[in-house]
Amino acid sequence: MPYTIGIDLGGTNIKAGVVDPEGRILCRESIKTRAERKAVEIVRDMGFLAQKVIAQAGIAQADVAAIGIGSPGTPDNETGILVYTNNLPFANVPMRAEIRRILDLPVFIENDANCAALAEHVSGGAVGTRHSVTVTLGTGVGG
Repeated sequence: MPYTIGIDLGGTNIKAGVVDPEGRILCRESIKTRAERKAVEIVRDMGFLAQKVIAQAGIAQADVAAIGIGSPGTPDNETGILVYTNNLPFANVPMRAEIRRILDLPVFIENDANCAALAEHVSGGAVGTRHSVTVTLGTGVGG
């Protein structure tokens, strides 16, 4: 059964979870981002957190289809690079390559507000609507 890992990179916390094919969250964990550190250290923590939720869910890495990352700022999913983010020390960070050093899995990155909007459309408050607007408020603001 192919599971997926979702990672939410925030200015205050990094959250990760394992989701089954029906969208049920099997396991989730959170750690402090500690945004004053270098980008590569933060990305490594994201990879280690993904390893941790895989182990806690009791599944093998081979059972994981992919990792999806919602990140503030401007990610480039084609290259796997986080181009820029305002509230973290990220500028042209090869996020996909760094995560894959820890977990050899496909890694997809997208803007966190876009991820939130899609989640609301698929399984949240916007289910069944034709159009919706999502605004995210946290350490930063997105929409």
